[in-house]
Amino acid sequence: MKIDTKHFGEIEFEEKDIISFCRGLLGFEEIKRYILINNEDTGGVFKWLQAVDRPDLAFVVMNPYCILDDFEFDIPDGVVEKLGIEKPEDVVVFTIVVVPEDISKMTTNLKAPVIVNSANNKAEQVVLEDDRYNLKHPVAQSLKDAG
Repeated sequence: MKIDTKHFGEIEFEEKDIISFCRGLLGFEEIKRYILINNEDTGGVFKWLQAVDRPDLAFVVMNPYCILDDFEFDIPDGVVEKLGIEKPEDVVVFTIVVVPEDISKMTTNLKAPVIVNSANNKAEQVVLEDDRYNLKHPVAQSLKDAG
């Protein structure tokens, strides 16, 4: 399969690479199919979540454990069931990153992580009921502190 993206040009991928969201991302509920694109320029910290059906739409995402090694939460039972999660090691967690013009002010949304079942590529964005995490966690300083 191929997609002619706005940011990356033509990308070839296989059907098995598609991450399918049950409800889409918050604010983009109608868009449910994405592929994950590696960003080697960032040492693997950041990736792109590219919409398959909307070539102009891509989100920067990151592994939150790169900046917060004690990031933990319970995945709601309904989400575990909906995504068909059977083993903890099948769970992959990403957070969506906002990259402003001044990249030192980059933030990531720890309040609503994206949960992916790597066994079947089903995904859902979950809003946490946990006050320890916020919508705009600073990334640059956290990367410095972690690194």
